[in-house]
Amino acid sequence: MNKKRKKTIIWLSVSGIILVIIFFSALIIGRYTISIPSFFSALFNMPSADSIDKSVIFSLRLPRTLVALLVGIALSLSGLVYQETFQNKLVSPDFLGVSTGAGFGAAIAIIVGLTGLMISVAAFVFGIITMLLTVGIAKIFRNNSPTILLLSGIIISGLMSAGISFVEFTADTDKQLGEIVYWLLGTFSKATMRDVWILMPIVTVCSLFLFIIRWRINIVALGRNEAVSLGLNYNLYRNLIILAATLLTAASVAYSGIVGWIGLVAPHMARICVGRDARKTIPLTILFGAAFAIICDIISRTFTASEIPLSAVTGFLGTPIFIVILFLRRKTIYDKI
Repeated sequence: MNKKRKKTIIWLSVSGIILVIIFFSALIIGRYTISIPSFFSALFNMPSADSIDKSVIFSLRLPRTLVALLVGIALSLSGLVYQETFQNKLVSPDFLGVSTGAGFGAAIAIIVGLTGLMISVAAFVFGIITMLLTVGIAKIFRNNSPTILLLSGIIISGLMSAGISFVEFTADTDKQLGEIVYWLLGTFSKATMRDVWILMPIVTVCSLFLFIIRWRINIVALGRNEAVSLGLNYNLYRNLIILAATLLTAASVAYSGIVGWIGLVAPHMARICVGRDARKTIPLTILFGAAFAIICDIISRTFTASEIPLSAVTGFLGTPIFIVILFLRRKTIYDKI
């Protein structure tokens, strides 16, 4: 076994163990304290288990922790493949305007009186529509350059941001406005097991697909000319990657609101550890993203009387981490931005 393979296995093993520890810690830690013996009693449904502990663990903390895990996987993986596909290390999952479009859909759903699952459905649908609009505008220019798609994403994202502002302006300030703002700031507080069962297949299928074509992602990351010279159908695989990443992003925003930094920080951490190879970075990014999202959820619901918005927590954690990443990779990370 060569050194690089051994290094990758060590990173994956250590990261997997840490993720498991963080996951179970999230079921214990919170404003309502659960001791470790009580946790295991509730977990294994022992006769001595307290009913309140069981309710807190299985009805409240387990669903939101699972949703946090799935959202972390989705955002980090979509960020990674977007960055590789468009050869831009500063690209995040919302660069095609998907997050903003999903937020616009959720805002409309709230203002027309929809609740619960229907808000998530509206957010998901608008996220997909936004991606289609972005791709459609890029097609108008008849230019296959990734830069055109990036610029189209900026245009559509700006349009959707304006739409959100207009909806907020027309919303009822006593009820609807507060709900819209709270949703846009990101939260796992409303997560239920129904959300888990809806989100899980989307994240699982898209993640497995991207993992299966991981070596093709490496070729796409070389650029159009190199990919074509190697016999790869560049347009087909680029579009499939964009579609999978968009589904991951739209599904995440639909159930958590707009959450930043996860899709930007986790891929860079993975590259620092195992290099720029999708065969290695995809599984490690998934582990890093999931752990980061769960840690942010723990912080958001533990240290204050009311929940801190997720976007605030991810910003406070993500900013110093990203500064460290830029410092560590300052000689190589600026080759192609």
